[in-house]
Amino acid sequence: MILKPVTPKKRNQSGLLFVPREWQRGAAVRWLKRTHAWTGFWGALLFLMLGTSGILLNHRSIWKIETGEPIEVSAMDIAVPAGSIKDEDALGKWAQAEFALQSEPRPPRGKGPGKGEKSDQKSAKRFLGRERSEAEKWELSFNHPNGRLTVEHVKGSASVSVKQSSQNLWGFLKNLHKGSGVGLVWVLFMDTIAGALIAMSITGFLLWTRLHGTRLLAGAIMAGSLAVATTALWPFLL
Repeated sequence: MILKPVTPKKRNQSGLLFVPREWQRGAAVRWLKRTHAWTGFWGALLFLMLGTSGILLNHRSIWKIETGEPIEVSAMDIAVPAGSIKDEDALGKWAQAEFALQSEPRPPRGKGPGKGEKSDQKSAKRFLGRERSEAEKWELSFNHPNGRLTVEHVKGSASVSVKQSSQNLWGFLKNLHKGSGVGLVWVLFMDTIAGALIAMSITGFLLWTRLHGTRLLAGAIMAGSLAVATTALWPFLL
């Protein structure tokens, strides 16, 4: 009995499934691998930060993960010449100059636009059995990644009430994720991190098709992911 030599099974040489055949050379594959690796290395620490803060932000309402409100660390009534602050805009400019703040002032959360509250503040309110006019008051907040500065001034008074609050680590990460109180340089830097994620997604998808599975499996995974996302969102769409 003559035994036939067993020939080893040939590896699938079909190459990358979704890349044109003329790009199937070794140089192109090496370029994909390097692009995937170096973009991942560029944003590795930030990907970890975005993933952690993304989980915290995603659970603000459902299965809420409590990270704590900013804690007040200092407060002071600072003297100013009486009547020197004429309006809300002047209060914001005073605070920016006084404390060297780069961020823009905003009304405190939940209080709406300060200018829209003036008419309500001027209107008469019943207090201790009499109609009384409430003094016009402005309050502005300067949000920063690691805390918040709030200024409050009663029109015509000779002081500004200033409060400083500090964020914990989790609040700091969430603010970085949202871009709260950061400048243009940080925004552009985070754009490069977003670009790295896009590059990693594309190159990772193309390389995966060479290393594992078949077209059928790749299509099933993508379709399954899309189906789960659609099912989760559909009831909440207008």
